[in-house]
Amino acid sequence: MRAIVLHELSKNLDGESVLPLNEKNRRKGLFIAIDANIGAGKTNACHAIASAAMGAGYTCEVLEEPTHHPKFDHFLQRYYEDLKTGNNTGGGFAMQMFMLCQRYEQHRLAVEKAWGNSGMVIVQDRPIYGDTVFATTAMERGFMTKEEYELYVDVYRNMSRDIMPPDIFIFLDVSPEECHERMSRRGRDSETGVPLDYLKQLYDNYQKLLAEMRRRGVRVLTIDWSEFGPPVEIWKNIRRLVASDDLWYEQLTFSFAKAPRMPLLPTDDESDPAVE
Repeated sequence: MRAIVLHELSKNLDGESVLPLNEKNRRKGLFIAIDANIGAGKTNACHAIASAAMGAGYTCEVLEEPTHHPKFDHFLQRYYEDLKTGNNTGGGFAMQMFMLCQRYEQHRLAVEKAWGNSGMVIVQDRPIYGDTVFATTAMERGFMTKEEYELYVDVYRNMSRDIMPPDIFIFLDVSPEECHERMSRRGRDSETGVPLDYLKQLYDNYQKLLAEMRRRGVRVLTIDWSEFGPPVEIWKNIRRLVASDDLWYEQLTFSFAKAPRMPLLPTDDESDPAVE
């Protein structure tokens, strides 16, 4: 039934109605998760895509990162100070646990609005899955202890078992060098001194995350964002992606039977310890 409901959504987005589902079971909305490296222009892209969706007649909302939360600056500054000095004072673990809790709450809200009675198009600015990239990178760079990282993984696994994945996971592909340059141009005080090699490490771990998202049956759309693309064309690609007639809906259904493992942890059935 889940696959049928998703198929009904795809036809609705194309202005068609082919399945006689009742109003109680009809999927009317769409949950789009957008992720990228720091400095890629992710938030601007979220709003541009949302504007294109609204221009096409859909009710849309962007769920931004919790930068306006009263505790956000406290945790971010503490972690960035660790990055700049190279000393682990616990900032990495505190920041990642704070962000994980915020993203979990936001993800549940996105599902409620996109898949509930309101049937909105929801664009989420970095989902809970992307948060694991930052946690893993923090651990690899020595800013989370082994015990802290294992605790993070346990909490993430429990949370990810309790949520539905997005309809589409979009990754804005920008080189770490370009991200570093964009960070310099926008001149945020909190980002001053963030090293290029940190962005390179995040980028490498994002590639592993994309493979994990596909393993779980989530549709992944990678967009070259070296230059800002036309949002209307991106929205059209999203519609085509949802409407495409392939096995994605079956894969999405089966994905719920798969263990929601941490994207970057090694597994017993894989010989390469760097990739999960």
